[in-house]
Amino acid sequence: MKILHLEDNSNDAEFVREILSSEFPGCVITLAQSREPFVAALMAEVTPDLIISDFSLPAFDGLAALALVRQSGLFVPFVFLSGSIGEERAIAAVRAGAYDYVLKDNMARLPVVIHRALDDFAQRRCRKEDERRLLELAGIIERATEAIVVSDMAGRITLWNEGAARLYGIRAADALGRFSEEILSNNELAQIQEARAATLQTGECQRELSITTRDGRNIIIDFRMTLVPDAAGRPSARLSIATDITEKKKLEEQFLRTQRMESLGLLAAGIAHDLNNVLAPMLMSTTLLRQRATAVQDLRVLDIMEKSAERGSALVRQIVGFAHGAGGGFRLTQVKHLLQDVSEVIHASFPKSIVLDEHIPGDLWPIHANPTQIHQILLNLAVNARDAMLPRGGTLRLRAENMVIDERAARAIEGGRAGEFLVLDVGDSGSGMTPDVLQRIWEPFFTTKGEGKGTGLGLSTVRGIAAAHGGFVTVDTQVKHGTTFRVFLPAEKLARDKGDAAIAPTAPDGQGELILLVDDEANVRNLAATTLTMHGYRVITALDGVEAVVLFTKHSTEIRAVISDLNMPNLDGPALALVLRRLRPDVKILAMTGQGSSGSSNAPGLAAFTASIQKPFTVDALLTTLRRVLHAESPAALPHPTAASRPASRSIADAVTSQ
Repeated sequence: MKILHLEDNSNDAEFVREILSSEFPGCVITLAQSREPFVAALMAEVTPDLIISDFSLPAFDGLAALALVRQSGLFVPFVFLSGSIGEERAIAAVRAGAYDYVLKDNMARLPVVIHRALDDFAQRRCRKEDERRLLELAGIIERATEAIVVSDMAGRITLWNEGAARLYGIRAADALGRFSEEILSNNELAQIQEARAATLQTGECQRELSITTRDGRNIIIDFRMTLVPDAAGRPSARLSIATDITEKKKLEEQFLRTQRMESLGLLAAGIAHDLNNVLAPMLMSTTLLRQRATAVQDLRVLDIMEKSAERGSALVRQIVGFAHGAGGGFRLTQVKHLLQDVSEVIHASFPKSIVLDEHIPGDLWPIHANPTQIHQILLNLAVNARDAMLPRGGTLRLRAENMVIDERAARAIEGGRAGEFLVLDVGDSGSGMTPDVLQRIWEPFFTTKGEGKGTGLGLSTVRGIAAAHGGFVTVDTQVKHGTTFRVFLPAEKLARDKGDAAIAPTAPDGQGELILLVDDEANVRNLAATTLTMHGYRVITALDGVEAVVLFTKHSTEIRAVISDLNMPNLDGPALALVLRRLRPDVKILAMTGQGSSGSSNAPGLAAFTASIQKPFTVDALLTTLRRVLHAESPAALPHPTAASRPASRSIADAVTSQ
């Protein structure tokens, strides 16, 4: 222990040293006989634990010394030791901050006073440290983003921080001293009471609660309640901490929705091949049977079969394309066929209370677009229009027109630009949108539909697709008078000048060329072989890649081209193509695929093929693509066409992929 002793009498100082050294062995005593050494000791790096001071010194007194100690901020016991100190001066000394005083003629009392002073000041230090920590904790609690609430066991609120005021929308002044029953709604109170009951049983409780704040916000909170024990270990209060996790839950829902979409993509890819193998024989059979049928009724049945097969094929491509975020790439597209397709969907599936008012001119300009995505735009807008008119019904407008926008008109359209556009117009006579809803319609995951009835992705998808095509979208709405969306897509002038006839070549026949046809699906293999034979080709078939290699080795000099499925047992299409290229580098190989769109030469598995065609294909598509393959200068010279390379047809599937 370090002691600072202010005393000008050397004998008294020595006597005090003897007493203290005896009572406190090892203590270090610093003697100051005047003001200067006393101040120096206070300013020293090692401060004293106790100060003993005479009351009267020449030119300096004990009260002045006590004042210096308090000014320095030193928190140590200060004891006066004086030969004589009157009652008034003793009271003044204690009021000034002295702990006690001892008379020199009663030195035996000095150790007792020092012991008591040291113990008392140690307790004071602990209390001050506790107070400091409590103040820090109070500051932290007040600044915390979480809602922190403390209530007694009766439910009366004793602490309500700023985070609670923000979360619940209730000021601290309106909550402190009140019971939860007075400030919470019945729904919220029921949830809190359940949490209280669970907390009494286990000591703590954590759960997610759905509440409505005073300002009308519907939020989800992570609510944690804990019992606070007193010194005896009995519950004295409840501490609850709540965190707003609404955005977190939205992100979790988005993640789960993304996972579902990925699962849908995997499922769609898995079933697309089998579905297309089922549809391919139907599509080819109608062409073969039409050549033999003569009765009008039979021809009508074949038309229905062909249209149904092609519609099924188009639906498979749309589902796979949507699930994969693709859909066959950009190509020259006649949108009038897509509009007619959507019109059929509306007639077939929308309530009869909704009347379709359509206007689809025959001279619409073609656009360079992804047909699946344009189809998605039309369906999204049509479904939104339908929902806006339910349950009463109304009129759904589906229209399209050619439009030239000059610079002046473009400036009047938000996000608009000058040029030649094909304009898609989808409107309704429904409820319309309020200004606050209109401001948020393009936000992903924003929806005004009920729980589980909408993802909030429809309009954001529409705008994103339009932007990806170099276009833009406008909206005109009025409450109780309906909404109209207009999608502006750049027109293809060169293709427009050529007209539709330029994209419908006649399917050519063969000249006796030998074709190796490889497919593990017997129906597809047999019908494709029959089709090629009927159109002037010689055909040999193989049911898998291994058999194909054997046949190719035997007839390698005669075979002009190979048509192979991609997915086969034993040796699949890509592996077969690599083997055949090693046997004969200049061999022409046409890939048949039933999984999604056929893609491009850069697609996985297609690099070794000359071209590819999407199942199910029409006879014209097969003949046209095969002729292109046979006339290719080298395997790398021909870009990889898809089923969209086939000539235009009356069907929906051909319309989607027409060029």
